[in-house]
Amino acid sequence: MAQRERSTFPFSAIVGQEDLKTALILNAVDPLVGGVLIRGEKGTAKSTAVRALPAVLPLIQVTRDCACSCDPLDRDTWCESCGERARTEPLPKERRRVAVVELPVSATEDRLVGALDLEEALKHGVRVFEPGLLAAANRGILYVDEVNLLDDHLVDTLLDAAAMGVNTVEREGVAHSHPSRFVLVGTMNPEEGDVRPQLLDRFGLCVDVEGLSDPLARVEVVRRRRSFDEDPKAFMDAWAEEDARLESRIEEARAALAGVTLEDETLLLVSAICARFEVDGHRADLTMARAAVAHAAFESRGAVAPADLARVAPMVLAHRMRSRPFEEVSYDHGLVEEILGAELGVEGADGADATDVSVGDPTAPDETGRPLGQAAALNEPVADALTSSPDRRRRDATGRRVASRSDEARGRYVHAEPPRDGAPLDIALDATIREAAVHQAAREGDMAVNVEARDVRNKVRERRVGASIVFCVDASGSMGATTRMTVAKSAILELLIDAYQRRDRVGLVSFRGDGADVLLPPTTSVELAQLKLRNLPTGGATPLAHGIRTSLEVLHAEVRRDDDLVPWMVLVTDGRANVGIEDGLGSGDARVWAARVKAADVRSLVIDTDEGDSPIAAARDLARLSGGEYVRLGGLEGRSMASTVRERILAAPA
Repeated sequence: MAQRERSTFPFSAIVGQEDLKTALILNAVDPLVGGVLIRGEKGTAKSTAVRALPAVLPLIQVTRDCACSCDPLDRDTWCESCGERARTEPLPKERRRVAVVELPVSATEDRLVGALDLEEALKHGVRVFEPGLLAAANRGILYVDEVNLLDDHLVDTLLDAAAMGVNTVEREGVAHSHPSRFVLVGTMNPEEGDVRPQLLDRFGLCVDVEGLSDPLARVEVVRRRRSFDEDPKAFMDAWAEEDARLESRIEEARAALAGVTLEDETLLLVSAICARFEVDGHRADLTMARAAVAHAAFESRGAVAPADLARVAPMVLAHRMRSRPFEEVSYDHGLVEEILGAELGVEGADGADATDVSVGDPTAPDETGRPLGQAAALNEPVADALTSSPDRRRRDATGRRVASRSDEARGRYVHAEPPRDGAPLDIALDATIREAAVHQAAREGDMAVNVEARDVRNKVRERRVGASIVFCVDASGSMGATTRMTVAKSAILELLIDAYQRRDRVGLVSFRGDGADVLLPPTTSVELAQLKLRNLPTGGATPLAHGIRTSLEVLHAEVRRDDDLVPWMVLVTDGRANVGIEDGLGSGDARVWAARVKAADVRSLVIDTDEGDSPIAAARDLARLSGGEYVRLGGLEGRSMASTVRERILAAPA
């Protein structure tokens, strides 16, 4: 009961969000389901549900004082420390709640995987491994809030640990391995970018949560949250019985899991569903089968029924269905019901027809009369130019375009150097000890290695920085406006496909009539782009200067938000302009603002859309004034605009 007395919102009191609660419970019943990715807007109880989950999980038996929470009865999963202790004495046991270990997006690699214990190394001259978060998460839950913003090198480490169930560290003279089997839970807001596809597929389940629109449900959210804030203990006591009942069901489901049968006919249904939704690989089949068994066990069924498949299929397929930017793809419940009916041709396990599978009424009250489906608890200067080789500017952002040094203790450790004035210490222990070792004969002290300030070396870490690319497109009534907008939209589509991998942000400004509009604020979100770029208006005069000015304003806002992003403007125009700013001349103002692009250190690329055999020099002149490169749209010779933009960015000089 000690865990429930903490100020954690009771799991059973999180009304609504039934898919979210079901996905977490399935992973509690069988951790091999593979974790869950929770996508949704802010304030929809994502974090609350994850942090409340341990209160309804059965206690686990662990080895006392073990950093990895090893099971004292399972010798095959022991860490090195438990193996050594067991040679001299029986392992001490204790029972405790499952831990939720939070991985901040700002965590260092050392904090995640573990590192050499600095104090032991300097005082006693021995190499002692200090475990990290992956050790603490063993047999527990590793929770990453804003998982889509996690640094790429941390994602790679998580992928290795999740695949192997073991964390192996070899650095600074230390070689150490320990078990790291955890349920990975990530939360994210889709508008802030996507998850790398390699990590996305590692999540067994995925659920989307939304805010409630029913006023009565929203009132219930406020009422329960206020009640909890006013007296947390009384509120938790009121829900203690519900939490205990759920804990008992999970424990019974775990015990029954091995006895649940999965017939070959049902496996054929699983494969038929995955094939019809055209998912890549076979991980979806494996996950759906395992999740369906867990669901059947939780529902006290001895065999997997069509109702189990219908309940877990959306969670398994939500993040695995093939989609491209600007293409509407959504889970089709009718298709699953059609497959269950056509392939099975018999009644479900509960007597209902397989094509009429009910997953329960989310607004129905529970045994205590509480409406579980009503509500959920509320929680909750411009950048330097991009280069194709490592630059010398220290940046703190992450991306995939170019290697850049970082002053934060984040990124891969590449080499060491003496500390710079004013820079935070990120001590490179191996280099520091090597530097001090050659002076030991002349030094006195009680340390195994006597280190002086002059010996200290800092780690130099390398990260990848991203770009913020704004397309400034002529949407006026001049010839070819529709073609320009179509080509620009296609380019944005292509760039967004890999934006989540490169951590780039892509936006669109169009100019026509008497001004310019930001049609798409810089984003990595495919979902947001789908909404914003559905209709692209054209027609009217050509206010080119307005377009350049608005694009610069957008890029300046990007740099103020994150001065480590590299700003790029891609101007798609024939160079003609007939509307100025205030009382200015269209062409003259366009030249003035093109020069301001260069003055602001914004990288630029001018794509000339003039279709004549001998194009006028206006667009080429704008490229010269802005300090950018000039390319003719007709001269792309079959290459896409996106490919041209990508090549120019990667080839940009220092």
